[in-house]
Amino acid sequence: MLKKVVRENDEHKMQYRTLIEDFHDKDFVFSRGNGYPFVTKTILMRMNRILDKTSIKKHATPHIFRHTYISMDAEAKIDIATVMEKVGHEDMKTTMKIYTHVTNKMKKDASAKVRTLYENALSNLIS
Repeated sequence: MLKKVVRENDEHKMQYRTLIEDFHDKDFVFSRGNGYPFVTKTILMRMNRILDKTSIKKHATPHIFRHTYISMDAEAKIDIATVMEKVGHEDMKTTMKIYTHVTNKMKKDASAKVRTLYENALSNLIS
């Protein structure tokens, strides 16, 4: 889906970059028709309108999607240097704060997987 959005953005850019005098050509994935990024406050207001129509009570901001993205990369075992480059972190401490949260969950998951593996192996030997 993301590749489709990028392709559509490229087509839009090719069509409008010379027609719109102040077209902003910085390759934002989600941008307005003139190429400029959406204002965070606008996105937050839209998110709140959508959340009001759901039973979700958790406070959410657009930044939560960035955190989720980094967490999913960590769970997928994407190396930290690649993640830092993708999200524009220059300080590894910033990225590691997010990774630490995920890696602790991954350690618990790993323990459960090992326990299950050995329980299954032992039950096969006994039966």
